[in-house]
Amino acid sequence: MHYNLALIGFGNVARALARLLIRKQDWLKSKHGITFSFTGISTGRHGHAVNPNGLDIQKALELVESGQDISPLSSLEVKDSLAVIQHSKANVMFENSPVNTQTGQPALDHIRTALELGMHAIT
Repeated sequence: MHYNLALIGFGNVARALARLLIRKQDWLKSKHGITFSFTGISTGRHGHAVNPNGLDIQKALELVESGQDISPLSSLEVKDSLAVIQHSKANVMFENSPVNTQTGQPALDHIRTALELGMHAIT
């Protein structure tokens, strides 16, 4: 089974998750028949990128870690995290954004949007 993944928040935790999934990619395919593509990334400081056919995750990691914007990786213009969720065609959304402990925002809106679009939402 193939999964399209969206990472909302691309800080240390999300980047570590991306690296782990890349390292385990062959094992996931051979052992469980799971393949995946990263189709959306939203960051607070480095822009947003969407490509329903798959983003170059290694390039995204390099750009963010060198302080650069990931927007050039995008196949269409997206202005915010909700647009990334809406246009990524993801099956799974990983929510890793900073959260207001009083309101739960913006994570609450991210999760609601993902669920309304039929995605799995992981926090």
